[in-house]
Amino acid sequence: MSGDFNGKVVAITGAASGIGRRAVERFAADGAVVIALDIASLPDVAGVTRRTLDVTSEDDWQALFAWLLPLHGRIDVLVNCAGIIRMGSVADTSLADFRAVMAVNVEGTFLGTKHAMRAMLPVGMGAIVNLSSTAGIAASPGAAAYCASKGAVRMLSKVAALDAIAAGTRIRVNSLHPAMTETPMIDKIIDQLGGDATTRAAFAAIQPSGRFAQTDDIVDAIMFLGSDRAGFVNGSEMVVDNGFTAQ
Repeated sequence: MSGDFNGKVVAITGAASGIGRRAVERFAADGAVVIALDIASLPDVAGVTRRTLDVTSEDDWQALFAWLLPLHGRIDVLVNCAGIIRMGSVADTSLADFRAVMAVNVEGTFLGTKHAMRAMLPVGMGAIVNLSSTAGIAASPGAAAYCASKGAVRMLSKVAALDAIAAGTRIRVNSLHPAMTETPMIDKIIDQLGGDATTRAAFAAIQPSGRFAQTDDIVDAIMFLGSDRAGFVNGSEMVVDNGFTAQ
């Protein structure tokens, strides 16, 4: 434990599983006041406040901050982890699937960034970490909606960072780009493509190391970007992929 977040107020979306759930555990263990947010049922983590949030609902975001700010006085870190995937080529992806992915991955991240920045502006400080993906940098055939959404998160984060600097604040907004990580989302991708061991092995094989990232690999980077140690890291895209995009 670093103690970087002792007493800091940290909100995390997508907290029910995967990277988001591990982030909740790690921030809480480091002394943060953690608010775990998800539309799904949230696990019980000692010392963590659980709250239902639909990231696509601006009413939910407004209600969150109307509750959070009078209670805690500020938000120090927002981690936008919530995301979904629908596999399909450009030709095969339905408009409904495309809109569903963009609603959660892009609109949800936009709304979280927007309302966290509004809460941070009077203080002039804070950190927002937006989960993108290597798919937001290097395109993958058969993942049209997902790649489009993660590319949008990358650029949204850069604009937000420049907006924060232009406002004369020390608010930092960065995007994080993990390679495939051992989470329930990987299982969903594999299920959509056949769901067998051969498919899983094929995905692992395209990683230079032949294995998926672990959630702690990604949460280490999230915690760095959220900490004061990253005080001059703003508008960046941190890639955590063990060489995948270097190929």
